[in-house]
Amino acid sequence: MELYNICDNYISYLKKFDSNVLENYGKSRPYIGLVLQINSFNYYVPLSSPKPKHKNMRNYKDFHKIKGGEYGVINFNKMIPAKSSQLTKIIIENEKDPLYKDLLRDQYAEISKLEEVIHTKAKKLYELVTANENDLTPNDIKIKARCCNFALLEEKMELYK
Repeated sequence: MELYNICDNYISYLKKFDSNVLENYGKSRPYIGLVLQINSFNYYVPLSSPKPKHKNMRNYKDFHKIKGGEYGVINFNKMIPAKSSQLTKIIIENEKDPLYKDLLRDQYAEISKLEEVIHTKAKKLYELVTANENDLTPNDIKIKARCCNFALLEEKMELYK
């Protein structure tokens, strides 16, 4: 599993169709994420930097803390399909800010330990979000509402130039 950035223009394009797509702040605060294969699509799963609120939150179907929130979180609810051409692999050693480099190293080390959990959680959430709402519990409908619309974004990804 590797860490990636994603193209600003692609994020802006997807946001036109789904307001749940997270904003990419370009060079100042770019998306950092993992890439997983789900139903033959690359899915970009964004990470979030550590915040005090993460320590009090609990892992859930669409969210996973990295080392108890100490190193941030994995936002499965904001994962998006992406072609390889929109992704850039992060070379941690090339990072100039030593504090940020350490955070990326720590995140990567912890994520590597969670690889099976990450894949399982992403696939289960994908199934929940793409399921018919008549087949979901009221709680699962709430989860689905805070997730990106995976099926719609897959269609829009195919049309992106």
